[in-house]
Formats: sequence, structure tokens, C-alpha cells
Amino acid sequence: MRFLSLYRVELRRLILTKQIWLISALCLCAPMLGYTVYFPVGSVTMSALYIGCPVLAGTAAGSVLWAIAAIADASRQFRSGTDILAASAAPPLAHSAAKAAALITISAAATILCALAYLPFTAVKLDYLFNTGYYFLNFLVFMLPTWWISILFADGFYRITRRVELSAVLYAALAYMSFSRLAQRKYFLRWINPLAYAYSDGFPDIWFQRMGAYTRLVWLCIAAGVWMFSLICLRKYQKGLAESFVRGLKKVYLPIGMAALITVGAVLWNNQLFIGNGADDFIDEFILDDEHNLKLVEGMTGVKYSVKVDTVLGTLSGTSEYRIITPIKGESVLRLNAGYKIKSITYGGERVNFRTVKEDINGQYDTYFELPEKNRERLIIEYGGFPSVAQCHMPGVHNSIGENYIYLEHTDIVPLLMNYGLDYGTVDFEVTLPDTLTPFLFFEPITKYVQNSDGTRTYSTILGEHYIFNFIAGNYVTDTFSSNDINFRFVYGDVYRSAVEEYNVQQSICDVYDYCTEHYGKSPHIGRGLFTLFQLSSMKMGGYATQGSSTWFEDVISPNILSDPNRGATATEVFIHEMIHQWWGGVGVWCENDDIWSAEGLTVYATYRLVKEKYGELYAKQYYVDDWTRAVAEQDRNFYNRYPEYLEKLPEHYREQLSASNQQTNHYKRMPLMILKAEKLVGGEEKMDEILSTIYSDYNNRTDQYNVTYKDFLDYCGLTEEDLKLD
Repeated sequence: MRFLSLYRVELRRLILTKQIWLISALCLCAPMLGYTVYFPVGSVTMSALYIGCPVLAGTAAGSVLWAIAAIADASRQFRSGTDILAASAAPPLAHSAAKAAALITISAAATILCALAYLPFTAVKLDYLFNTGYYFLNFLVFMLPTWWISILFADGFYRITRRVELSAVLYAALAYMSFSRLAQRKYFLRWINPLAYAYSDGFPDIWFQRMGAYTRLVWLCIAAGVWMFSLICLRKYQKGLAESFVRGLKKVYLPIGMAALITVGAVLWNNQLFIGNGADDFIDEFILDDEHNLKLVEGMTGVKYSVKVDTVLGTLSGTSEYRIITPIKGESVLRLNAGYKIKSITYGGERVNFRTVKEDINGQYDTYFELPEKNRERLIIEYGGFPSVAQCHMPGVHNSIGENYIYLEHTDIVPLLMNYGLDYGTVDFEVTLPDTLTPFLFFEPITKYVQNSDGTRTYSTILGEHYIFNFIAGNYVTDTFSSNDINFRFVYGDVYRSAVEEYNVQQSICDVYDYCTEHYGKSPHIGRGLFTLFQLSSMKMGGYATQGSSTWFEDVISPNILSDPNRGATATEVFIHEMIHQWWGGVGVWCENDDIWSAEGLTVYATYRLVKEKYGELYAKQYYVDDWTRAVAEQDRNFYNRYPEYLEKLPEHYREQLSASNQQTNHYKRMPLMILKAEKLVGGEEKMDEILSTIYSDYNNRTDQYNVTYKDFLDYCGLTEEDLKLD
């Protein structure tokens, strides 16, 4: 009861304090940093720009503000000389706990106000992409607990040291660790700037929010342990730190509580589910096979994979059944995602002993077992767990299970028997998942299913190969249409349906295909008769092409991309720009980026040519050539570009800003203007098309991977750098 009475008094006192009102007001303004100067999220989706960046910026800045408030309030009585009177009027332990609890309560109220204050603006900006639950989840997972952690650390540091400046130094060192180079790979060190590198609009996956909640729990335990340690250090009877600490140990519940909290934090840290403990760089698996001296044999007549996913918990359980002809002699090796555990292995109905070597190889563990000498028996492997992400793949999320999106590939979904060959005979695959998700295997839809009574469906198909390259499920829509000799399958998130219709994306796809095929040649990624364009979640952070299919980034039809003037005059032209990346850059021809040369310049030029053909020369000149010319002229007039010796006198932040601006102008404006000049020098549009077609053909006929350079382009044109200098 005494604690509750003191808590009410302290809460009322803090509410009436001008300092707390100022801190709260600054915390309400802190998310604005995420719109202007601090962009912690790597993706450029609308959710990243208007939820992720503001929330994470507000989290970091607000943490520092609440730390200042905690240290200032903790030192108030000591600075005024009333600490002795306060200690005689109220028990120091209860009083300290009441003050910390009151400050935590006010920070919680500030978090709620912050979320409500930015709600209307965010909802308007995201429009049809806005998800209320997802919006508030970010504040509750990132901002609220991080502010509490900061308060506990700052309050604890002061009660240990009783020095404002020393407490500030300790807190600053801890905060710096969170932003240091070390924390770029050791993501659990990021207590003040939690990792959330990608946000999705159409497939709001909460993988980063799951990890954020987990890491916040870890750091809350550690911070609470430090704070309880500070209670042991409370000064008593005007004694120093050492004597007060000895007296504090007599309250046995304090050291026990401190040890328990820090132990729980350490256990959670060591047993985290999210990121593998392997090397930072990818390890060549062929080298690994040589080390284990694995000999592949053909020994199966068929395989059946049965997988069930829990989208709420983000877990998977599976059973793999192999029909073995003749088991190999010695140990077999099974490879599986490091987050999964082998539950059982049976052969011919008998349990088989196995051992898992927890050596993380690209996010995978190897399990060894030896089969009895029985022919034509069934090998059944049961496994499951939470799929972890390989350290070498971070900060991208290459595999995840969420309520709105599932992406699993290779050993993230089924085991791989390393000793057996590739001819598995028939491969049956079935997966059970919520009926709101549409599944795809190798970008092909799985259409055969059985409806279950629990709101799930069990999909089944027969595969032509055992190695599952990727399994994707989400709220997808599939449009099919044709252009000349090609049929298109356009797969995208249901949330983008209105944007696809409004901007006539289907026609843009046909226009790009027809134009680029005619002028540059047919894409080697387009199969016979059918081309699949598949939208990936931004969580995947990457795209690729295979025969007959090509993936594209989620943000291509995001409102902020469709309104980017660098990519086109209208939203339709922006999508055209992104589609042309199927030929130049992206999954097309890779270019060696430098100050001038990039795939963006080639793509902007190709977009200009297509738009010129579609809308006319005057339109193309007004919205493309004139725009390029103005931007280049403005860049050339810039004082620091004309006198670079003065640039070195500017702070690094301004130099970086100017460098980024120059690079964008060079890639999107100067380079296409230079290609336009090259076009005139080589003899016109038809000749330039021949040159670009030759570059494209030569690139695709190469057996080795290489990047086309600016010098390569000049050599193909028979020009020099001097020829393309702009006046």
C-alpha cells in the first residue's frame, strides 16, 4: 500500500512538472526526424516511409529524452539537499520504485498520444494501404518498451553513481554501442535502435516486429536487472557506495531478483529463434560437401512431403517420407534450417538414432544417422520449428511465415538428403495453410486442395523435381492476358488491385514487352508462350529471373514510386520504367555503376524512346529532354560543383547530401542526355537501337557473369568520353 500511495504522489508531481511536459512535447515531435534526416528502414515502401522510419526515429530520439528526464528527476532531491529528509519520510526502496513507475507510466501515455497524433497523417498518406492494427503494433513493439528500457538504465546508472555527468557518460556509451559497427551484424545489441530493415505494404509481415518484441523483452530483463542492482546501491545512513552496497545485500530479494532478471535476459539472448549463428559471409556448399566426403547415390523411388504452417506463431511442422530402394552404407546426412528440430526418424517402422551437429552453415544444421540394412523400406522424418534467417542473409529476410505472407525456399521448407542423387521418381507435395492465402510453387499456382473445417486448406501437387526452390503464399491476385505471341501471367498483391486497374498496368506490360523485344531482342528469361511476372514482398529484398518467369519488387506500384518524377511524367510511365528494368538492370543487363554510368540511365533513355513513340515527340521533349536539360544545368551551376576545393570545407553530412544529389542527377538526367547525344553522333535512333541490341545480345550470350561498363558502351558506339561531354 505504501508503494501505491507514493506512486500516486509521484505521478501527480511529475504531471505538474514543466520539465516532463517539455520532454513529452519533444517526444511527440521526435518521429518527424524519420521524415527528414533519419531513415533507419532500407525499403522505400509507403509503410517504411510513413510508419517504420517515423516510429524508429521517435524511438531512438525519445529514448534519449526520457533518459535525460530520468537522470534529472533522480538527481533532483540530491541537488536540492532534501534527499535525507525524503529518506526519513518514505522508505527509499519504495520511493525509488514509485518514481520509476510514475515516469514509466507517463512515457506510456506519451507513446499513446504519439501514435494518435500521427494516425490521421499516416492514414491519409497510405490510403488504401493503411492497416490500423499494423500501425499501432509498431508503436507498442518498438517505441513503448524501448523508452521503458531507457528510463530503467538511466535511473539505475544515477542511483549507482550519484553523479549526473558519470550517469550521462555511461548511458551515452551504452547508446553508442547500439549504433556502432559491431551492432550492424550483432542485431541483438541494438537496444535503442531496433532492427526493422524492411516493411511491406501489400503483405504486412511481422517478422521484424516479432524479433523486436523478443529483443525488447531481453533488454527489459537486463535493464530491470541493472535497476534492481542500483537499489542495492542506494545510499544509507550517509554511507558511501561500498558500505551501502553491503547493507543492501541484506535485503535478499534484491540480489535474487537482479540475478533472476539478468539470467532470464541472458537465456533469452542465447536461445533466440530469429537469426542464425553462422558466418557473416555465404559459405560455398560444394566445399562443404568435399570436406564431408559425401558420395551421391541413386537410391529412391519416390518422395512425399507434408507440411503444415502456423501463421500466428510463424512456425512449421512437416513430415518427409522417402521410399528407399537400398540404403547407403555408413552415415546419411540430412540438411535442414537451423531453426527446426528433428523430432523423429524412423525406417521400416523402427526408430533410428541421429545426431545434429549445431554448426551453422548458411543458416542450416546437418543431422547424421545410419540406416539398417533393409531394402525397399520407408524412411520417415518428422521436424518443425520457427525458421531462422541465416546471418549471411541479414538484414534481408529470406524466409518467413506470417499471417499475410509466406516465403520459404530450399531447406527452409523440406529436408535435403545430401547422400542421395537427384532422381527421386515421383514427388508428392502437400501443404496446409489458412484458406485466405494463395500458394505458389516455383511461381506456379497450386490449384488442387481440400477444404478443412478449421479454416485451412490442404493443397497438393506432384512435382517434377525433389528440390523445392521456393514456396510462396500470400493474398495474391492473378491476371492473365496476351500480347502478340506471348501470354502473360501477372501475379500481385490483392491490395494493389485498384492501382493496377487505375494505371492500366496490363497495357504497360504489353507495351514494354512489344517495344523492348522489337528494339533490343527477346528476353532470355521468357519461356515459350507464357511469361510470369511475380510480385515479391519487400521483405524478400531482392528479385531474380528464371526461365519463363521474372520477379519484381513490391514497391514498383507503390504510390510513392508511381509519383516519382525521376522515373516518368505519369504513374503509367513510372511502371513502364520499372518494367524496362527487365531488359536493363534488375534482372536484365547488369551495369557497372559509377558516377555517370548505370542501368538507370539506360532505362530512362529507353522509357523516353517508348513514350516518344507512344505519345509523340513534343510530349517526350517536354517531360523528358527538357527536364533532363534543366536538371543538368542546375547541377553545373552549383557553386560547390564548380569549385570542389570548397566542398571539403563543408561538414560531412552536407558533402554526402550533395554527393547523393549529384549521383541521382547523373544517373537519371545526365546519362540519358549523354545517350541522346550519342544517338545523334552514331547516326540516329535506328543506329542506336542496333548498338543497344548488340550490347544486349552479347551480354546474354556470355557464359560468365559480367557488368557492362561505360567504356564498353563507348566502344560499341565508336566514341570517346570527350565526344559525350555536355556543353
